[in-house]
Amino acid sequence: MDFVDILQLNKHEVISVVGAGGKTSLINYIANRYRYNKKVLMTTTTKIYIPNKDVYDDMYMVGAKTGITIPKTVGVTVVGKYIRGEKIVGVNFEDLKELIPNFDLILIESDGSRRKKLKGWNNKEPVVYYNSTKTIGVLDITSYGMSIKDNNIHRLEELKKITDINNIKININNLVDIVLNKNGLFKNSYGERILFINKVENKANEEIAKILTHKINEHKHNLNIVYGSIKDDYFKIIKKNGR
Repeated sequence: MDFVDILQLNKHEVISVVGAGGKTSLINYIANRYRYNKKVLMTTTTKIYIPNKDVYDDMYMVGAKTGITIPKTVGVTVVGKYIRGEKIVGVNFEDLKELIPNFDLILIESDGSRRKKLKGWNNKEPVVYYNSTKTIGVLDITSYGMSIKDNNIHRLEELKKITDINNIKININNLVDIVLNKNGLFKNSYGERILFINKVENKANEEIAKILTHKINEHKHNLNIVYGSIKDDYFKIIKKNGR
């Protein structure tokens, strides 16, 4: 079973992806699966690096209400407000309202992490569209055991507000807090909530992922949990609350 099968997508799904450690890769993975039979919108409500040309078919910048009509063609279309340097500045919610009817599947990168393994969230993050049907939270399993001195955490001081990381290294309880804290990974989420534990690419990391899911399932939650690897095209679903 691959990730797309697990998602069980309906027509006009609006999927917002948050977190760190594989958001862009996951969006590219999903988009590629539907590239040749659906009209796929790839966009952001924050900022993203300009994608490689091999992952999309068309790109448009809508500017300040320029009146551009997005063509209704099968393929992956990247849409942003404008390009600044290496990044695409994202669209706002009003833009999304106009864009969504033109597409069969909408994929929104709704969080920024500056390519770090973990992040904390300020008052304005993540920027999840309120009509999202699914919010996927990405968690990098290789962040377990890393030192907070490794410069692999975006907004470290914000992260310290939701979990005790004064022990210098990231532990299982820290990861549980990141997932379940009301100001953590699923802050501002809408629709079905899916936790994706990424980079499970060896037996050691799979054991850590199993321990993490067990710890999460000791708490009341409404998450569907998947662990695996985008790179290896390997995914395992853990049913809601471990049942």
